[in-house]
Amino acid sequence: MPPMKQPLAAALLIALSALSASPSAAKQWKNSVEFSYMTANGNTKLQSLSGRDAFTYDFSEKTKAELEAGGNGARTDRQVQAEQYYAVEKISRKLTDRDYVFERYRWDRNFFAGIKHRHDFAVGLGRELWKTDRNLLIGEASPGYVNEERIGANHVSYASARLYSKYSRKLNETASFTQDAEYIQSLADNRDRRVNAETTLTAALTSVLSVKNSFQVKHNSRPPAGRRKDDTILMIALLASF
Repeated sequence: MPPMKQPLAAALLIALSALSASPSAAKQWKNSVEFSYMTANGNTKLQSLSGRDAFTYDFSEKTKAELEAGGNGARTDRQVQAEQYYAVEKISRKLTDRDYVFERYRWDRNFFAGIKHRHDFAVGLGRELWKTDRNLLIGEASPGYVNEERIGANHVSYASARLYSKYSRKLNETASFTQDAEYIQSLADNRDRRVNAETTLTAALTSVLSVKNSFQVKHNSRPPAGRRKDDTILMIALLASF
């Protein structure tokens, strides 16, 4: 499996490691790292590798930063079958106990989906719609701007509207469930929309290690020429939280 080559994602992962190693920030940060690897030899030769790092830093009771980077890929008989990377940063500040404002930037690269570079920037409002000891439901709405460089095609740029929701439930002391859903609509072409969803079930093995099962669905109504509209990813990974 070729190593991650994108400088943005690599730099972000290095920054996360440096921050998480700082003893002065011990009470202000959270970090989780997940990793999965599979290899098969015999009738089928297959290697698959994926990783993700999510880091949260609380500047104050009202302001926090969220950084995330990851990638996955697969190859058979020395031929790359899938390769994608991403990096996300988000800064949010509470206005009230449940309402907040945020800015968010995401970069993606997915060669086999025809995306060389995709930059997605948004500024918006969020609210904790339902919050109990075991449940949390949040909703976000934001205008934004997307700049997309496609492989073998011209750049695509447009203003966008984004809706996002996340539901989290603590099932018991060792298990939790989350459901994310995101809708991004181009304001330049009403036929151009994206829908992303992820279902996750996490079960703790120790105070640090957990097993994470996730299923992702990605839909692009106007994909690059020759690419499919829908992608799905089913993954089981080892998760370490600090």
